[in-house]
Amino acid sequence: MKRRRDSLSSIVAKDIAERIDAGEYAVGARIPVEAKLGEIYNVSRTVVREAIAHLRSEGLVESRQGVGVFVAARGGMVLKISPDRLGELNEILEILELRLGVEVEAAGLAAQRRDEAGLRRILDAFERTTDLDVFSANPRELDFDFHMAIAEASGNNYMPRFMSFIGPVIIPRSQLIHASIPKITREYLAKMLEEHRRIADAIERRDVLDARDAMRFHLVGSLDRYRKLKAA
Repeated sequence: MKRRRDSLSSIVAKDIAERIDAGEYAVGARIPVEAKLGEIYNVSRTVVREAIAHLRSEGLVESRQGVGVFVAARGGMVLKISPDRLGELNEILEILELRLGVEVEAAGLAAQRRDEAGLRRILDAFERTTDLDVFSANPRELDFDFHMAIAEASGNNYMPRFMSFIGPVIIPRSQLIHASIPKITREYLAKMLEEHRRIADAIERRDVLDARDAMRFHLVGSLDRYRKLKAA
């Protein structure tokens, strides 16, 4: 099932790229919103988000927070993270290491700088994961929403832009290509929920050190999980 979703996102991304090349979406033009693209291609919003993340990684589009996604000017170097390689253990480990380098500081800054609106976004994103049935139905998107809310609350404009650029593909998949990787279970999601709770509580209390420690513990736990799988 996950491979089919990957294929759908690749198809959507390829079609949008062809429209950009053909001039249907000109440089600087805003492309249709997620809901509209979902209707055009008859796919879910998750598929659309993966397609947009792929286009961002190719430097074809750029996100402007609160405004939309626009066709980017060509040229320059871009960071590329291929959604189709995210079933490979090495790729997952490298992306988790990248997240660790950014998100620990984002959590500390959020604890220091967050305003009431930023805190509310974090708590709302957390609240949506407290129902494990809902969380298990869409773990990647809901997990990403929580981490994005923290980046937005950091007060550093580049952190949410960085997260948005990489997109939801940075969240390890619940069903991966590599046969040895287990699926995400309710027990694992319950553990993740408690780790999210600790992060959110520290940010709410404005405890910078605890927020950093909680985020580091959360991400290092995932790193250790995948490192053990690789060693096995």
